[in-house]
Amino acid sequence: MPFRLWYYLTKVGCFILFPIIVITFFMPDGGLMGRLGAAAMWLMVILGLTGAFMGVRLAFGKLRMLCPFCGRGGRVGGDKQDGLWMVCESCGFVHGSGFLGLKIVREEIEDDAEEGQTPE
Repeated sequence: MPFRLWYYLTKVGCFILFPIIVITFFMPDGGLMGRLGAAAMWLMVILGLTGAFMGVRLAFGKLRMLCPFCGRGGRVGGDKQDGLWMVCESCGFVHGSGFLGLKIVREEIEDDAEEGQTPE
């Protein structure tokens, strides 16, 4: 799965789907609003199940995605500071940045061994 697709689905998709579900919960069943709420609920369930599957793979270090810049596969990880990130062999460290973390950026990975320093 492409990193960019999953990154934006989780960042933007959930913040759109959740309010739709809450608002349509208080609407009468049937009609357009009822169908919209049901569709949003199904999409949220699908995203949740996909996220659970990917989370298990992430926990075991087996999750790989396609780089948004070069299209090559790379290992995916996550932490509290950087959120969801990936390491691409050619692009480096790919993660979210900017206002609300909606911009995907890449940073070169500094290799201490190349600079003549000994790794600690």
